[in-house]
Amino acid sequence: MRKKVIICILILMILLVSCNFVNNKISKRKTNSEKNIADLVVLGTIYTAEEKDDSLAQAFAVKDGKYIYVGDKEGVKKFIEEGKTKIIDKTDEGLIIPGCTEGHGHYFDGTGLNTQLPGSGCSYIELLEIIKEKVEKEGIKQFVSFGWDSYELIEKRNEGFNFAEEIESVAPGIPVVLIDNSGHGAVCNTTALQKAEILNSPEVRGGKVELDKNGKPSGYIGDQAVYYVIDKVIEHPLTEQQYRDACKYAMNRLLELGYTNTLDAFTNMYDPVGLYAAIKKMDDAGELKINVAGCYNIKSYDADIYQNRVDEVADIVKKYSNSHFNPGYIKLFADGVVEAGTGWIMKEYNYAEEGKEHGNIIWNQNELNAITEYANSKGIIIHTHSYGDAACKAVLEAYIASNKANGNEYRNCLAHVRNIQTEDIIRAAEYKIPIAENLIWHTDYSDSDPEQIAIKQIILDYVPEDMYYSGYPMKSLIEKGVIMSSSTDAPADESVEGNIMNVLEIATTGIAPQDTGKAFGNDELLTVREGLKALTINGAWQLGLEKERGSIKVGKYADFVVLDKNILDYEGEQLRTIHDVKILNTYFEGKNVYTAK
Repeated sequence: MRKKVIICILILMILLVSCNFVNNKISKRKTNSEKNIADLVVLGTIYTAEEKDDSLAQAFAVKDGKYIYVGDKEGVKKFIEEGKTKIIDKTDEGLIIPGCTEGHGHYFDGTGLNTQLPGSGCSYIELLEIIKEKVEKEGIKQFVSFGWDSYELIEKRNEGFNFAEEIESVAPGIPVVLIDNSGHGAVCNTTALQKAEILNSPEVRGGKVELDKNGKPSGYIGDQAVYYVIDKVIEHPLTEQQYRDACKYAMNRLLELGYTNTLDAFTNMYDPVGLYAAIKKMDDAGELKINVAGCYNIKSYDADIYQNRVDEVADIVKKYSNSHFNPGYIKLFADGVVEAGTGWIMKEYNYAEEGKEHGNIIWNQNELNAITEYANSKGIIIHTHSYGDAACKAVLEAYIASNKANGNEYRNCLAHVRNIQTEDIIRAAEYKIPIAENLIWHTDYSDSDPEQIAIKQIILDYVPEDMYYSGYPMKSLIEKGVIMSSSTDAPADESVEGNIMNVLEIATTGIAPQDTGKAFGNDELLTVREGLKALTINGAWQLGLEKERGSIKVGKYADFVVLDKNILDYEGEQLRTIHDVKILNTYFEGKNVYTAK
């Protein structure tokens, strides 16, 4: 009897184990099946930005914000379940591309913030009226604005006019700083000059303080002097809520233009940490639908304490880094701008002002080397405004020296690189140093607009003619192996809106959408695919995101843009219609974050 009981128990145990085994297998099959069910499937012509198979696909599937399949229409069917999978079918219409990267912009520190400032975008004369009204009716304590045309006052400047006194007459005793649309120049009143202690000692290291016809500071300041006055005189002009509102404005604007990643080139323009805190709070709240890299600008007048500034950035990284926010960048200005005669060039400028024949050299070679090496040793990346050929050479020297000293390959980046020499392009390629090139600037001034003709002549008065026409390299960078990303510097120049369609049109034609005339620099023009690569995977590489973003590939985040036309095969005159192509949707991590109205 006892033996029979034991046998029964054993049989029962075997049955239970068998049932559990079968149930587990069924459960696993169900789980595996559910894992393969996509949240979203997209069908159409898809430019993946991957090298293989001509970079094209017919379909992809997305689950939990990432691509789980990229391939043909037949293969994607197994990821679809009715009622669970949303399907977007763009077969035979439009084009789907990866989310794009703004490699050097000012949407967070520029458009977003400055739209909160009074009188932004007005002319100088209009600003005087606004200031006067605000002083009389609102009793303002300071006035900061951004966006007047940098060439608007050139004639008065050449005549030695005193802007400081004119502005002081409408705002006596109130500091006023009016920054131009390049960010490299400003006019301010006597009170601002006095509070900054440059009224009687008109010198700022790395800056420009112009004198009037009587030898007094005229109120026009340039380059590092602009930020010196802001630092010394202006109280933080924005509240915490204004920062948040400005960040939302900037994010939505970028998404509308087709960008899902951006590098903000001056995150501490008005406040050491205000913008950093606002971006992190947005990310904490799940509101940040774009990746942001933030640059902390170290000014030349802080040369003696540069290590302290680098340490501040290291502390910012600890406090404010987040899933979609990387504040581990330092921005340096190596020079000014060639068009204003302050870019650091090898040749002499035409005007050959005493002591300024080669431009405004903001950091010397030893300083560039020291800052770069120290920052990299702390894990901080350097991003440098390098405008003239001499500036590009000096910055490359610093980057290469730092890579050798630290034993690592940092993605320190050069921005703008106007007139960079061939030997330096080759060195950038050899050491895998990314270049954020302003593809949108590869265009000439209009030959039919009197104002643009006048501006061009002003530039040619400064710059040797061959330097003007060599412009901004694009094809040369690619052919020599440089990892070139696209940047616009927007909104520093609003003459050409910085959306990805305008970028592609200018990069492939050399003509701005609103202009007529001959192409600028035919030998440097790109194909559509070369332009797309600069906007997508190369931009992601610049920001160290290429393993997660920048192309449509299994395992990466599903950031993509839907266009209403397929531009891949555009050529000839058809390229001049790229600006008419509409961005229908922008998706970030599988979610639709922008829809065209």
